[in-house]
Amino acid sequence: MNPKDVTRLWEELRHREPDEKLAWIRELSQNPTDESIETLLSVLEQESWFLRDQAVRALASMGERVVDPLIEYLGSGLWYTRACAASALGRMGVAVAAAPLVQLLRDANRTVRDATFGALVQLAESEIGTHAVGEAVSTLPERAQRFVLDGLASRDAESAGRVARAVHEAAHAEVGREPLRAVNQSDELSWEDVVGGAGTRSAEA
Repeated sequence: MNPKDVTRLWEELRHREPDEKLAWIRELSQNPTDESIETLLSVLEQESWFLRDQAVRALASMGERVVDPLIEYLGSGLWYTRACAASALGRMGVAVAAAPLVQLLRDANRTVRDATFGALVQLAESEIGTHAVGEAVSTLPERAQRFVLDGLASRDAESAGRVARAVHEAAHAEVGREPLRAVNQSDELSWEDVVGGAGTRSAEA
């Protein structure tokens, strides 16, 4: 689907009823071609919260082929696109997303950070996901580790406890670690800014 077709669809959908919009999203998700995946990913860049939310749900059901594109979208210049990508990865519960999600907690936008914490809680629902989150958090400075664990605890104490144990285990492991998978995006803070209380401006509406 070329950019002109996508633009035309947005214009048409803007005036449709919610049920019609939902049916369109479902149709795309039931036919997971490269084109339909690209189109659903582009929905994450649209201003309509309803369409973005439905695209998140659809993408989260489409399996491994959308994981790498969603991780790339964590580096989008649009705060709401970063938040949606984080939410979709959290719904999928894929361990490979743990490190880039942990790094996304440096985002300057509070809504993005909140979505990321929620995604990490979802990852920590599985043993593999908990281990991956713990590994990622264990590489952070001590104050940043506390910031992450406190943020998780404020949302789900049990998940935070599991991650804290995983952090402890990872810190004492003798095996080497692979470098964190970073996300290239400009709207981020240093960990010093985050844990020091800077960068807590409200999300852009």
